Amino acid sequence: MIKGLLLLGGMTLALLSPKQSYAIEYLNFKKELSPTTEVLLGDFLDNAYNTNTSLYEIARVDLNNDGIDEYVLKRLYCSQEKTLCTHLILAESKDSIVSLLNIRAKTIAIAETRTYNIRDILVFDDSLNDYTSVIYMWSPSKKMYILKTIK
Repeated sequence: MIKGLLLLGGMTLALLSPKQSYAIEYLNFKKELSPTTEVLLGDFLDNAYNTNTSLYEIARVDLNNDGIDEYVLKRLYCSQEKTLCTHLILAESKDSIVSLLNIRAKTIAIAETRTYNIRDILVFDDSLNDYTSVIYMWSPSKKMYILKTIK
């Protein structure tokens, strides 16, 4: 009887104990861009990838709480159900654009967790499970996002 109560109590405690969970921000690709930003992004895409902004959906997000948005670009003509889509994360640096991450994924989201006070990126690329993600974190030495390794 006592063993049964202990087992029942342990199961109840396990079910009610807090699990680690993270808030995530899905990207809004409907926000307007300033004309200056459109020119900067267009010049970057033309020089780096020989393409232009009309082929991308663009979302704005402030990744480091400096009041200046970074940009997430996703190819317009990419079916997320069938293939992984190219996503670029770009930032303004003085009068130019720099690349922070170039990744192929079904979708990406912005985590509330931070590394070096810069928000982590959740990359969803599992073809069998829509809820499985990997985390990309900021690397100050590389000045870009890298895959976070779990220790």
